[in-house]
Amino acid sequence: MSYFQLFLQNFAVEAVFLGLLLFRKNLGRVLFLVLFANALTHPLLVFGFIAYPDAILLPVLLLGESFAILVEAAIYWKKLDLKWWAALLISLAANLLSWELGPRLSYLAMKYQFYI
Repeated sequence: MSYFQLFLQNFAVEAVFLGLLLFRKNLGRVLFLVLFANALTHPLLVFGFIAYPDAILLPVLLLGESFAILVEAAIYWKKLDLKWWAALLISLAANLLSWELGPRLSYLAMKYQFYI
């Protein structure tokens, strides 16, 4: 599975979640901000935090996900005019959802040989 497919999978899960949750906001703006936030944090997590040599995987993943949650929350807070606590909860929920669904979707993609 390519990195591009992993990125699109993560973006799709978070975009659907945030699109449904923030349906009263401008949908195009929400989807653009989800794409921007993921384009900023996902490569840093995959190629920065996880790629660190001699790192223990779980603590590095937790640190990287915490970073992604905070950065994405800051983007949603500033650009969607949300309260800080609401942006933080939304970002946390979206990242937990993609953390949970991502491996399952990757498994299904590999099982049925669905590659981009």
